[in-house]
Amino acid sequence: MPRPRLFIAVLLLALALAALAGTAQADQTRLFVNLTSDAAPRAGMALQLSQNVLKAGHPVTVFLNVEGVRIAAKGLPQAKNEITGKTLQAMLQEVIAAGGQVIVCPMCMQQYGVKPADLVEGAVVGKPDITFPALLDDDTQVISY
Repeated sequence: MPRPRLFIAVLLLALALAALAGTAQADQTRLFVNLTSDAAPRAGMALQLSQNVLKAGHPVTVFLNVEGVRIAAKGLPQAKNEITGKTLQAMLQEVIAAGGQVIVCPMCMQQYGVKPADLVEGAVVGKPDITFPALLDDDTQVISY
């Protein structure tokens, strides 16, 4: 009789561990970076922080608005971050490549003449069904630059 009990105990332990793993992943803190500027020091700090948080295993959304939308526009001249030596757009593309979500404010795009076709690959135009879940999730921390 000890074998069936051992089997049941191992099975229950495996199920409990699987449930805990799923809960830990679901409860993972997310970062929402509100980036309003295309100034190299400010935007560079926001994008470097985003990369570091992604490397630590947390989901990151970068919301580009106001002047920040210009970072995602392929045809516009880009400032270079003095610390990394990279353009802000290159840093943004690294965030995307690392799994970060980049949402661009549609009103701000209009303000600065940025068209959806101008956006770097992986950046999406914001809509309530995209922006609100990223911003309003209970496990989201917001930081603005």
